[in-house]
Amino acid sequence: MGGFRDGIWLPVLVRRTCPTWRKLGYDEIWIRQRIETAQITRGLHRELKQKGLTILEIREELRKAYADHPELFDLARERERIHPGLLRYRGNTGDLRQRYTLRVLLYETDKLTYEKLCRWCGLPVPDPESIFREHPDSVRVVRDLSTVEELELALALSRYALHLLDAPESLTKDQLASLMEAHGKQLRATFIARYGYPPEDSTTPYVPVTIEGPQDHDVYYAKEYP
Repeated sequence: MGGFRDGIWLPVLVRRTCPTWRKLGYDEIWIRQRIETAQITRGLHRELKQKGLTILEIREELRKAYADHPELFDLARERERIHPGLLRYRGNTGDLRQRYTLRVLLYETDKLTYEKLCRWCGLPVPDPESIFREHPDSVRVVRDLSTVEELELALALSRYALHLLDAPESLTKDQLASLMEAHGKQLRATFIARYGYPPEDSTTPYVPVTIEGPQDHDVYYAKEYP
């Protein structure tokens, strides 16, 4: 396995995949670019691994690599010609005001839904003035790095849960779970039909937006991913 980690496998892999690439319609220029990209990636990986860099330092080195090697972007454009959609910008990441508005709405709706769920289950209801924490913690990070469209989807599902908990008829846990699952699938299908891609393929925003507002990229990542 050491050879695979160290990149010795690259020439073997290239020899095996080149005929396949040609059958798929890739020209010789694309193949050479792909090989060169693999070599650059291998060298960069080896260098960063030896230096023991943090994730922020690794991201910075990757930015430098793309700046120093514009052929990487040219390669992506060439792949776009053969497989359309790779460079498509999927989702609204730049409207920070709208992302912030939706982020706060989602937080407040989830907080209210959790209070309703506690009453529905017969559990102690949190103090309205207490700080509500989204669980698991990864959910909060995902929402901080969600597009407008993803936040709208999550908000719609949270509001539906609130609607079910407010319904006058009594629902069992199984009924509640079944209704939530069915509505989630419906929302997902509507999302794909409207935007042409699944929610998980959305672009990851560069600027995180929390319930406190837009955050500095590097500071946020240093905190969330030490």
